[in-house]
Amino acid sequence: MFSLDRTKNDSSALLDLLRALAAQMVCVGHTWNLTFASFGGAQQTLVPDIGVLLFFVLSGFVIAFTLHDRTKADDYSLLNYVVERFARIYCAYAPALVVIAALDYIAVALGIAWFQLDGTASFLRNLLMLQGYPGALGGGTFGSAGQLNTIAIEFHIYFFVGGLFFFCKGRNQIAGLVLAIAAAAAPIFHFAERANASHSLFVLWLLGFGGYFVAISMKMNRMTTVACAILSVLLFWQWRVAHVRGDEAALAAQPYFALWFVSIVIAAQGQQWLLRLQPVIGFFANYSYSLYLIHFTIVKIIAWLMPSPLWFSFVVAIVISNLVAWLFASMTESRHKQLARWMLRWLAPVRLRFSWGR
Repeated sequence: MFSLDRTKNDSSALLDLLRALAAQMVCVGHTWNLTFASFGGAQQTLVPDIGVLLFFVLSGFVIAFTLHDRTKADDYSLLNYVVERFARIYCAYAPALVVIAALDYIAVALGIAWFQLDGTASFLRNLLMLQGYPGALGGGTFGSAGQLNTIAIEFHIYFFVGGLFFFCKGRNQIAGLVLAIAAAAAPIFHFAERANASHSLFVLWLLGFGGYFVAISMKMNRMTTVACAILSVLLFWQWRVAHVRGDEAALAAQPYFALWFVSIVIAAQGQQWLLRLQPVIGFFANYSYSLYLIHFTIVKIIAWLMPSPLWFSFVVAIVISNLVAWLFASMTESRHKQLARWMLRWLAPVRLRFSWGR
């Protein structure tokens, strides 16, 4: 039976490792593009785009596990899910916007040409997760943090899929349906492959989500894990062949990427060697979200102020981004569970009075 118990196999540790790796790929890739590519004439790397793909397929898989596992308890409601997701995202996201605004102001004061001040309306739009939103309500990302558009996509996906899950499960059905309808616009917009959307990132997320249910339906034995290990190598190679350079999120290659991901997670069911590295993996994974949120602004400042030697600017920008993200996460991201508990206590009267669709 498929299990994400950290004491039994490597799958959970592997998910943490991939989460940390995805954040580092985005950070290192952006740093390369802002140093060696911008000032040294090197070719731009698409590693950050691949890191985003990894984030999305992993997110779908983990949310599927969360919904499937926690709704086994009769008292786990849609409100629990919504509060947990909100706290997980906003505990670091809202403070990150303030930090980005402050750093942008400092960068403009220093005369860094890559920066310009953004307005209050843009800040509020991003605070409400409306960056990249279809229609008149939407807009661009705030200030220097161009990577924040994917956070908004994830945010709306969480509530769209979560609402539908509770509706289909027959728990809090009315509230689930209302939530799904309210959150539907952005996921559906990013479902179709089109030039003005982030391609089919919602499709990739759904492939990760469905991959979890494929995994739990399989019988786990030595043959299964070895076969999936071999299959993962073949699928990764096929993804490399199928994907188009410069269009990493193209729909044609996404099934191979998602199947590769699910295959290696299943293959890890038969291993335990990552368990010994769990403290190190956990350290980097625990601030990966914060690193994704704030690294780009930090890297842009350092790359402009220290354009040479390039290797020094490259290393310093990565190290400082990681150090700042770790400190930032210790004050924000790491406290999301406490925030969720506080919100649930505060909302307890509402939960008792309004239990739609019970």
